[in-house]
Amino acid sequence: MKEYATDHIRNVALVSHGGAGKSSWAEAALFASGATTRIGKVEEGNTVSDFEEEEIRRRLSLSTAVVPLEFRESKINLLDTPGYTDFIGEAISALSVAEGALVMVDSVAGVEVGTEIVWDYCTQFQRPRFVVVSKMDRENASFARALESVRRLSSEISFVPVQLPLGEKAEFKGVIDLFAMQARLGDGKQTSAIPADLQAAAEEARVAVIEAAAEGDDTLLEKYLGGEELSAQEIARGLPASAAPSRMVPIWCRVNSGSAMPNTMAPSAT
Repeated sequence: MKEYATDHIRNVALVSHGGAGKSSWAEAALFASGATTRIGKVEEGNTVSDFEEEEIRRRLSLSTAVVPLEFRESKINLLDTPGYTDFIGEAISALSVAEGALVMVDSVAGVEVGTEIVWDYCTQFQRPRFVVVSKMDRENASFARALESVRRLSSEISFVPVQLPLGEKAEFKGVIDLFAMQARLGDGKQTSAIPADLQAAAEEARVAVIEAAAEGDDTLLEKYLGGEELSAQEIARGLPASAAPSRMVPIWCRVNSGSAMPNTMAPSAT
C-alpha cells in the first residue's frame, strides 16, 4: 500500500448491535476494493478482522481491528468494533478517533439495544454517519420495517434511503440505485432498467435524495429551485455536505455475509 497524505486518509468506525454483520461487510469491502481475492466468513473463522484465537473460537469480535483499504486516491481505515455491549469501550474508543461511522442494522431485528447505545455515542462525538440495512436475503427480512426502526432513533435527523432493495428474503436480487436511477444486480456490475412495478416508488424516493443533496450545496439548491434536473454526479457531490453535520443520514442495503454486495453501495457517480 502506498503512502498517503493526511487529507487522503479516512477513518470510519463500523458499529452496531452484535451480529449485525460488520465484519462480513468489511470482508466484502476488502474484496470489492481489490485488497483481497476472496471473502472470508465469520463462521469459518477466516475473516481479516477477527484474527485472534478467541475471536475465531467464539465467532465474534472481541476488540477493534483496523482494516485498511484503498479507494481511488484515498486510504480508508475501517475500524471494525465488537458489537456486544460487554465490549462497548472498544466502540467508544473507535468513535473518538474516527471521522465518521457506518451503523449496521439487521433487516430482521431492526434497531436493537446495542444500536441505540452506539448511536448515542455517535451523537456525543458529533460523528456523521450512514446506515446499512444488512442481511436482506434472510427469512423475514424487511427493509421498510428496519427503516421505520431507524427513524425512531431521532426525530431531528432526516433519514434518506439512497437505495431501494430489489426484492427481499430469498427474492433479493440487488438494489435500485437512486443516484443513476437504474437497477444494480448481483455484485453491482450488472445493471438494468428499474422494474415497472417499482418505478413509482423509486421516483418518489429519488425526490428525497435530490432535496437532501440540494440542501448541502447552495449552487445545487439554486439549480433545483429553478426547476433544473440534478445529475447523478451533482447528487453525489451534495449529499456529503448534508450528512456532515448529521442533519441527514443516508441509508443503504446489502445481503448477508459471503457476498460482494458493497459493490452495489457505490453509486456509479461517486
